[in-house]
Amino acid sequence: MNQDKKEIIVQSAMELFHKAHRPGKVSVEEIAERAHVSPTTIYNRFGTRDRLVEEVARRLVLAIIDRSREFLRSPLPFARKLQAMISGKIALTSKADDEIIDKMVSHDPNMARFIEDVYRAEVAPIWHDFLADGKAQGYIDPDLDEEVFVVYLDILRAGFASRADMLKEWRSNLPLLEKMTRLVFYGFLRKEIDLFGGKERV
Repeated sequence: MNQDKKEIIVQSAMELFHKAHRPGKVSVEEIAERAHVSPTTIYNRFGTRDRLVEEVARRLVLAIIDRSREFLRSPLPFARKLQAMISGKIALTSKADDEIIDKMVSHDPNMARFIEDVYRAEVAPIWHDFLADGKAQGYIDPDLDEEVFVVYLDILRAGFASRADMLKEWRSNLPLLEKMTRLVFYGFLRKEIDLFGGKERV
């Protein structure tokens, strides 16, 4: 099968998953009909339905990264970039079927390896530019070095991975996730304190 045919199958699956009223019930036959191929063609190309779902989940991850990179490179002020990156991620994810979200946060070895590779190759550089941009515009503490930032992100990733159950039900947990996002970016102190000695500062 040529690359164009594979793309048609993936796009057809994405459309059906988006429109599905029966999560997890979109069949290979339905996808084949939408893509104008036989079910056998899909099995020959992807092996199993689960691998096709995995490919759709990968596309969603890459779409979120592309959207974030697009906003980061835009001429928008830093605050607007950050708002756009967060709202864009929510907008793309909200269009995904629950089965796709489950695959994204699952412990499937193939998916986990893909997420790790994408994080190192794509996401980490985006956050590097994000940190530099935020410092330049006065939004991020200039004393925050990149090593600390990277370690912090790794800890957050590990923490979210340990609560995959919450992320699978993210739509019902949206208020909690919004509060957690605020906590990530602002911390929980309203008054700055010199934690390692010295005077408190307002």
